[in-house]
Amino acid sequence: MEPISKTFFIIVLIIIIIFLRLEKIGVVLRSLNTLIHELSHGFVALILGGRVGKMLLNDNASGSCSTTVKGSFKSFLISISGYTLSALFSYSLFLLIDKSFSKYVFYFLLAISIISLIFWIRNNYGIIWTIVFIGINFSIIMIPKFLNSYSNYILLIYGLIIGIENLFNSAILVKIAILSPKKAGDATNIAKTTKIPSLIWAIGFLSFSLYIAYLSYKEICILLN
Repeated sequence: MEPISKTFFIIVLIIIIIFLRLEKIGVVLRSLNTLIHELSHGFVALILGGRVGKMLLNDNASGSCSTTVKGSFKSFLISISGYTLSALFSYSLFLLIDKSFSKYVFYFLLAISIISLIFWIRNNYGIIWTIVFIGINFSIIMIPKFLNSYSNYILLIYGLIIGIENLFNSAILVKIAILSPKKAGDATNIAKTTKIPSLIWAIGFLSFSLYIAYLSYKEICILLN
């Protein structure tokens, strides 16, 4: 596999930042982060012995994942997992670039997408988007030459989309927590459990996302040298 060039990285970064904010294609791209975010809630719930109900990927790039679990601490862990695991997942994709086993990421993405489609995703947009995403990853896997030659570039693109969108959403969450503390999503859910204001948790999510973004930047700099 050829190393990623600085020119390619800069061009892709600019394109992704612009496209993420476009009305239609931006929603499609941002839904990748939505899937990882909601699956993080769901998988943590399962690990803790809970249940996952309906998962929604909406046509405005928002999402939800209904879970059932016993105990306030378990609820706390589920609520905190969305932003934190999305950031870590993005970072892990950068770490896997140039590794001999990086191609198995696409098998992993294919597997979790199929599981989500079969058991949890129930709204029309979510179903269509997930089918398309399954098709993309399946096509990548089925063309070994393409997989071996371009997996680094695809991992970079996936990682940038998830990381940038997670960071942006974390910043928006802080704004929402300031203006409407009761509507700050995961931060509000955690605030109900811990009695600590949602703004504090929103700032915590943003701080964590910024830290992971810094680590990602350092890793990318190593890859580009």
